[in-house]
Amino acid sequence: MKKLNMDSWREMFYEKIEEVKPQDHWDLKMDQNLDYNDLVPGWKQSLQEHSFASFQWSRCQHFWSSVQVVILFHMYLDQHRRKGWVKIRVFRQLEEPNFKEESVQRVLENLVISIREKCYGEYVAQLSEVTVIGRHYGPHRSDHCEACLLGIHQRPKHTMYYGRPKDTLNYGTSKHTMPPVRLPSHDLPQDTSSCDFKFCCVFCIICILIFICMSSWNLKLFKYWG
Repeated sequence: MKKLNMDSWREMFYEKIEEVKPQDHWDLKMDQNLDYNDLVPGWKQSLQEHSFASFQWSRCQHFWSSVQVVILFHMYLDQHRRKGWVKIRVFRQLEEPNFKEESVQRVLENLVISIREKCYGEYVAQLSEVTVIGRHYGPHRSDHCEACLLGIHQRPKHTMYYGRPKDTLNYGTSKHTMPPVRLPSHDLPQDTSSCDFKFCCVFCIICILIFICMSSWNLKLFKYWG
């Protein structure tokens, strides 16, 4: 799967925001130092807790998918200068998430809705909602989720759709509903740390065997020279 860089996110975001706010210029940038509910005066916040992405364990070929990827947005509109800024933080689940284009499109569609509601004071009754087709592999591992460890992601763990971003009041279904997300069909273990644990066990066993062999050899050598 080709990984989308930040330029791809910006290009899709510009296209969506210009459709509804062509008179204003908005910019989007990644900021992994964003903190939840820690806002500069005038900035607004939105949290999406059910984005879909995949992960690749860096120490082996283990691969898994999640429909509970958490993304935090901070937004600010300068109405006098007709300019707006969005900072985005994507929370890890052991590794950095890898998004498909269709998932990014949904995330940004909901972001634009949040901007219209929070920065422009509009009522937006429409929301992009997603039905996930396929199996979700195992429970959500809170101990591996950066957002959970920070106390941000605390919603029920069996939600399989993209809900309205957190801290908003309106509900609905988008008239531009996008096609369902299909999860990979191959089987995956539930414990995402299993590869690392097995590697550690094998390494420890090898070290123990080497120690035993060296001890035995040293003992024989000592007896020989003795």
